[in-house]
Amino acid sequence: MPQLIYVHGFNSSELSYKSQQVLERLHTLGFDGQFACPRLPWQPSKAIQCLETMIESYRAGGREVVLVGSSLGGFYAAYLSAKYELKAVLVNPAVQAPTLLQDYLGKQVNPYTQEEYVLTIEHINELEALANPKCQPNNLWLMLQEGDEVLDYRAALQCYPSVARRICEPNGDHSFVGFERYLDELLRFAGFSLNN
Repeated sequence: MPQLIYVHGFNSSELSYKSQQVLERLHTLGFDGQFACPRLPWQPSKAIQCLETMIESYRAGGREVVLVGSSLGGFYAAYLSAKYELKAVLVNPAVQAPTLLQDYLGKQVNPYTQEEYVLTIEHINELEALANPKCQPNNLWLMLQEGDEVLDYRAALQCYPSVARRICEPNGDHSFVGFERYLDELLRFAGFSLNN
């Protein structure tokens, strides 16, 4: 039975809207206990360490882990997919995270948790260490919307020219408008057995 880990984005939390949609759908289908969305440390190296510990724990228990990552979470999920050969759904992934987050250097406040911290060049270097993972294309599902106001969707297309599944919709935004339309398909991709 698969264990789904949702990897939230920059200045987000386990309460992110898409993670809650996935959790609610799994609950409706009777798959309680097969979803996790940890609140990640804001430091990239600590966030990865947290996720690696979870993945290794689930795998030690015989679970097949599947990742869903949005924005910076998609960047992390791609790295972990390559390292552990996991299936991953990347939703508007921040494939250029080390460059993009340079615009956020300095004091930050997470709007979900109210945590205050200072993003430094050291943290950008931690992101650099995770960049350009060698993913197995058949493990990835790429979900993009061209109206993304935060990221250039073309960067992800360039980074992942060949994947198992790809959706690239016109319009939309960084949150991926209408994400719920793909929930069942996403769960099937992850290996859940759905009757409908």
